[in-house]
Amino acid sequence: MSKPSTPPPLSGFTIGTLLATSGGLVALAIYQWLELIELRAGHTPACSINATVNCAAVWDSPFSHRIHEFIGIPVAGLGVVWGAVAFTLSFMFIQRSRATGDGSTFSGALKVWALLGLLSCVTFITASIQAKAVCLTCLGTYALTFGFAIAALKLIGGPVIPPSSDLLPGAGWAMVLAVPVYLGLLYPGSKTPTSTAPVVPVVDAHDPRDFGAIVDSMPEREKLTASWAREQWKNSQPQDVSMFPVHALKGNPDAPMKVVEFTDILCGHCAQFVALFHEIESLAPAQNLSLEPRYYPLDKECNPDITGSANNGVRCYGARLQICTEKNPKFFAMRSELFENQAKLDQGMMLSIAKRYGVDENELNACMRSPETAARLAEDIAYAKKYAIEGTPLVLLNGKVAPPSPIFLMGMAMSGGNPDSPLLLKLPPPPRE
Repeated sequence: MSKPSTPPPLSGFTIGTLLATSGGLVALAIYQWLELIELRAGHTPACSINATVNCAAVWDSPFSHRIHEFIGIPVAGLGVVWGAVAFTLSFMFIQRSRATGDGSTFSGALKVWALLGLLSCVTFITASIQAKAVCLTCLGTYALTFGFAIAALKLIGGPVIPPSSDLLPGAGWAMVLAVPVYLGLLYPGSKTPTSTAPVVPVVDAHDPRDFGAIVDSMPEREKLTASWAREQWKNSQPQDVSMFPVHALKGNPDAPMKVVEFTDILCGHCAQFVALFHEIESLAPAQNLSLEPRYYPLDKECNPDITGSANNGVRCYGARLQICTEKNPKFFAMRSELFENQAKLDQGMMLSIAKRYGVDENELNACMRSPETAARLAEDIAYAKKYAIEGTPLVLLNGKVAPPSPIFLMGMAMSGGNPDSPLLLKLPPPPRE
């Protein structure tokens, strides 16, 4: 009767690879988390070099925001969880192998965890491609994960896919370690903002000379971001949207700067833009601006272009409620309050806010169920598709897509929609790829 072969002794290279890659992953994930917090405070991360090599674009993608909203920690927090579990499993495997010569109790766990890491990398690489940006720190994460996978799947011996006798115990060990680490990170995850604080220059109301002085004093990265936004807007193409009538408008109908925004009621960046526009209109001449709200809920329940759903109806309810209350004289104040309470919104809270502004509940419910409201929402979705919408907010300035750069938008508002005004010509040339 043959006996199972004794696994080869662990080499120093294998031990070093397991511990160095997993430990490095924890350190890199913590660094990314701290950089994310800096980004949310309105600062530009060191890894945001230009429009393409831009970790901020990846961290601010709709995919990253959905992850944070759904699990309570940012994507960087998942990196901390994965790296911490990988390091602990490696240590336990090494200790058992040295003590007994047989680390099979934990080798299955290592292989399961490595395979999960590789699958996660494929998912995040796909999201990065969709964001049309390269995240340098993410590339480091992928490299370390790949290195750990080589050590776990090949260097420690045994089949790449562990047998069922090792697979289930391995998955069990991984979960036993992952759950407490994840639960421990929920608190810092809840304290990590989900949207970036708008960087609005402090200027004297309606005084373009003061805005010019602010531009002169801005950090170089912020100047470059505004310059890039200006170039992107100038080079973008307007679309024929004459078939979409204006339903609600705030400001001067003949304003030289007409803004159309497509929002989702739970989109953190949308709440940021609503607050930003409020700041802009408080500083720029009133005749310079108009705002037309449109809706693009990120839920397949009412938007056929979306594949996922939270199954709570909040996003679709929020869009329909806004459509049905646009004629309310206090609509824009109500809308601001909805976004201010975004973190705790549900259908009941939205209804309560609407009723405080004089909305009749029975009339509202009838309107939200009506074919006219469904047709209006379909109109907004079709409008947004004219601009190949990839996420919210989609901001249109005079019919062209405008990156929501606070400095660029403020300069356009102060100059009456002129991208070649002396104010914006103070900006340096945009970064080149």
